[in-house]
Amino acid sequence: MSKRQQSLLNFFKYAGQSDPKQAKIADQECEDHGGHSSSMPTINAAKFAPVVSGDDDDPHGEGDEDDNEMADGHFESARDCDGDEAGTFVGDTQTGQIWTDAQFKEKKKSYPWLIMDKTGLGCAICKKVGSLGPEKTAGVKLAKEWISGSVTSSAPDLKKKQRALRKKVFEHGSTKAHVMASNICDKANENILVNAVINIQSDQVQTTARIFRTAYKEAKRHRPAHGFEHEIDCQEMNGVDMGRILHSNVACSHIQQHIATDMKRKLLERIVTCAPKIGLMLDEATGLNKKSALIVYLRMQLPEMESPENIFFDLVELDDFGAEGIVRKLLDALGHANLDEAFLSKTLVGLTCDGASVMLGRKSGVATRLKTRFPNIMVWHCSAHRLELAVGDVMKEMGAINHFKILMDKLYALYSTSNKNRVELKECADGLNIQLCKIGRVLDNRWVASSLRTVEAVWRSYPALHRHFTHAAEDSARESATRESYSGMAKRLSSHAFVFNLGLMYDALQELSELSLELQKQECNIIMAHKAICRQIRVFEAMSERPGRYSLLSQRGVEENSFQGVPLHAGRLTDKTLDQRTFFGSLRRNLEKRMLSQGKDQTGYYKLIDDLKVLYPQYWPQDGDALFGESEVETLCQQFCIDSPRNVIRALREYRDNNGTFIPDELNYLLAAVNTVPISSAECERGFSQMNLICTANRASLLPSTISFLLFLCLVGPPLTRFNPFPYVRSWIAKGHKTALDTRSRERSRGMEAGGSINAVWAVLDK
Repeated sequence: MSKRQQSLLNFFKYAGQSDPKQAKIADQECEDHGGHSSSMPTINAAKFAPVVSGDDDDPHGEGDEDDNEMADGHFESARDCDGDEAGTFVGDTQTGQIWTDAQFKEKKKSYPWLIMDKTGLGCAICKKVGSLGPEKTAGVKLAKEWISGSVTSSAPDLKKKQRALRKKVFEHGSTKAHVMASNICDKANENILVNAVINIQSDQVQTTARIFRTAYKEAKRHRPAHGFEHEIDCQEMNGVDMGRILHSNVACSHIQQHIATDMKRKLLERIVTCAPKIGLMLDEATGLNKKSALIVYLRMQLPEMESPENIFFDLVELDDFGAEGIVRKLLDALGHANLDEAFLSKTLVGLTCDGASVMLGRKSGVATRLKTRFPNIMVWHCSAHRLELAVGDVMKEMGAINHFKILMDKLYALYSTSNKNRVELKECADGLNIQLCKIGRVLDNRWVASSLRTVEAVWRSYPALHRHFTHAAEDSARESATRESYSGMAKRLSSHAFVFNLGLMYDALQELSELSLELQKQECNIIMAHKAICRQIRVFEAMSERPGRYSLLSQRGVEENSFQGVPLHAGRLTDKTLDQRTFFGSLRRNLEKRMLSQGKDQTGYYKLIDDLKVLYPQYWPQDGDALFGESEVETLCQQFCIDSPRNVIRALREYRDNNGTFIPDELNYLLAAVNTVPISSAECERGFSQMNLICTANRASLLPSTISFLLFLCLVGPPLTRFNPFPYVRSWIAKGHKTALDTRSRERSRGMEAGGSINAVWAVLDK
């Protein structure tokens, strides 16, 4: 075996030498062999970063040990990284690693064309081009070593080897051959032939763009594709040229799918390129098509964004409803989008979902299985769902709430199932000049804000409700049992207990609704949610001693035996009144128990909050020492997979020095990672609401994949006024599809609609 074919692993024999004399002898032996060592180091492609290589004429040579000033200046920061910091040189004799992950990442930013394999360095551009062809000039050619990836250094010392490789990569980036190869690649990427054909068909592109814009509008409005032909006809009647073909419902569906696929590809390519921190939001539901699906949202902050955004990713059909099947389907969908496990292990920082056992089961739930694969992921039980659970705990403790709920449910049943009762109630409301509000359910499986709307509707419609019950109880045309039922409803409605409970529930639900909406906001992060919850706990503690606005009004009505003009009475002995102190005390206690913890781990929750507070100036102590927050920042960097905690610590010191007026980039990266952790899955619920607008009873046969790309257009696509159809028309033509003016296809037939005898009526209407 020749010296050049020997493994590069032997260079580690010299890497461990601490005696300068031995290093000098080894260096002399290298020079005696013409600048080539008997060992050829192997470089690990997964750990190396883009560095620039040197002379094409001497790809294996040592090069000048004293790099020129230009190369030295360019690699000054790289040399700092290649120093003797802890963890810089691993010494793995099986992989040949000579740079750490951080060094590889840093070098890759400057030289994205650099590649590596087991034999050495290479150039991806030169390898792709292979030969300069007609661009070749005298004395300029691509070095076969850069094409084959066999550029190495023969230096026996680690630092000298790193220096030589840096010089080689730097010099290669500026060689004429490499520049010419780069130009060839750029021209190839421009799709000159495709663009030339498209430019010739400019009129066809314009007409096809009108078709694309119309199909996009139909998707944004949740309109079915079977009405696409009528939309085309309307525009043609308005004098717009819509072409000859692409007018059918099938063409509309294909165009929408093409636009959605292209949009999603562009977005995912940007995500893979930027590698931002990612949070997952998951929820499972069954649509009108009777198929269970998992809706997946990604929360991320791309460099162009000022704050993280929740972006719809996919609607995944489920055939296995267990945790293992859900995880498999989820990872398959992510992997199909090039977000594989290797990528997610570095970028996935958070997961949120509702409290279903299949999602958050401690032993084998989806979250547990994902945490096994990605140990640093932060699992968060949806804060909005936890608030609903806290309200449910209060209902279990307070029996009087159930009495109030039963009466409210009777009101809902009375007016939701009978048009006659609704009309009579409206007549009573009109007679009292009251604007009638819809009465729904309270404290059911909907958000607490819907319960507030129902209580508010009863509060505003209270006189009309009482008048309707009273008139119905005196209506001789009704049966005696019905009259008795209405009479009993009127008495319960005008009792002291109901009026007092109505005021308390109005105050409590108003506070809970505002908190729920705050937690559902897209910009809400962990610290904002913690601050809002703690504030609400203090409010409930104060309201246990001091009644709210509506509680005061209801108490005054009870004392005066008159509420909104309706006479009140003491009611029955079985009527239960909520105790103000006990009620708000229960709200405070259950809110603290459910919301200020991660599962049952309150200690871990408060530890996380204490770590996060060091990033926000409002929590800084007045007399904090110089090392304040550094251990917490180091813990957060480890939690969120940030490679350079020292850089973040230095950024924190700078942030404290300027009193929080300017956030350094390194610290901003950590803040973006923290804000990326989703704390609510309410966005998934809104996604299912959009799905129900698409998958109606008339479109129940839509496949989940079809619903997915329609959802992507509705939720992620730009508004119609900002939609540019031309890139998608060009990609449509590049794939071999026909334009709207294509003459090789049969033109759409436009037969007159047969009206029969109704034609005479139409003729009259046309005059």
